[in-house]
This record gives sequence, C-alpha cells and structure tokens, in this order.
Amino acid sequence: MRYKKFYIIVLCLLFLLTGCVKGNVNIDFQNIDDVEMNVEILLPKSFYNSYATSIDKLKNALKEKNLKDWQSEDLKKSINGVSYLGFNFIAPETINKLLLSFFYFNKQENNYHVEIDLSTINNIYNTSELKNISNYSLENLKDMGLEVNLNIIMPGEIIKTNVGKINDNKVQINLLDLLTQNKISTISLVSKEKTNNSFVINFIVIIILIFILYRIIRKSK
Repeated sequence: MRYKKFYIIVLCLLFLLTGCVKGNVNIDFQNIDDVEMNVEILLPKSFYNSYATSIDKLKNALKEKNLKDWQSEDLKKSINGVSYLGFNFIAPETINKLLLSFFYFNKQENNYHVEIDLSTINNIYNTSELKNISNYSLENLKDMGLEVNLNIIMPGEIIKTNVGKINDNKVQINLLDLLTQNKISTISLVSKEKTNNSFVINFIVIIILIFILYRIIRKSK
C-alpha cells in the first residue's frame, strides 16, 4: 500500500503549492471477473508554467515511487472554465485482482455487494503521515478546497449506498469527508440486475401492429 500513501502525500504537497488539485480514484466492478482501477490527478495549466515543470516530470517522479508497474496517459480537461492538465494511472492486474476481495454476489438476494472497511481506506491514505506535512490535517486540506473522490461503478443498477451519492449509476464518495467523520466504519454498496423489459415492449408493439393490420384488411373488404 506504500505507493498509495505516496500518491496522497504528493497530492497534498502539490495542493499547498498551487491551491487547487483534483484527484479521482475510479474503481469499476462491472465485469465481475476483471475489476479495473485508475487514478486521475489534475492540476491547473498555470501550475506548470509557474513552477517550470512538466507533466512528464511529475509523472516520472510518481512512477519512480512504486508506480512503475502502472500504465499512464496524459489528461486534459476544462473544469468551470479552467484548463487542467494531468495524468491517469491505470492499475496493474495484481492490484485489480486484490480489489475482488471487496466484491461479492448474494445468490439469495440476487444482488451484488461491495464492502470496504474504513480502516482499509485509512491505511491506504495514512492520515497520520498527512499531519507531518506543514502541520496540515485532513480538515485543513478539506477547508482549503482539495478534492479527492472515490468513484465506484457496479454491475446492474446501484440501489443503495451508505455513503456518498448515486449519480448516473455511479457512487461518488468525497474521501476527505469520509476520513474526517466517525459515524461510518464501512463503505457498503448494493446493486441489482437491470430488468429487461424489451420482450414485453416488443410483444405489445407486435399486438398493436397486428390489430392495425386487421383493421386495414377489414376496411379494404
């Protein structure tokens, strides 16, 4: 988990320099046999000019710190009229396989479940190390506007989550909010297979067409 601890520390250091860093940890459970995870980091375009650096330099620095097995690609986005440049790290197969331990299918309920203990998140982001960064706590960073979200996609239709919000069949969790509260100890999500109504709809359409055809034939006689 050391690479993830380093990732969040780098995010915080960059934030203290720029005042605005956006991070997303995306986990896709849609394929139950092949979970996928990627990490996005975005900084304002002005940052690279102000600090005489480049995306490649930052990306290489991260890859040298236990991210060398991750694939990477450059990102460019416009958010609220501000141009952001950054990169997307794609997790290797070894990491994706570990994520399967958080995911299971309940045959009796015919539902998919994701259960992630909050201690796992705390270990990943190592909040004690964050306190050593210029004495900035998670609360300080949240108040300053740092955004780090965990986005989870599941097979079927997501019907329940105990944290975050469901938007376009994706659960978005603000990690700073999650790590600075003490009421929730486990992230719990439930999804169910989407009902396929196409057969019923097609059957009704066919009946209507037959009825119309029958009326036309009768009138022609």
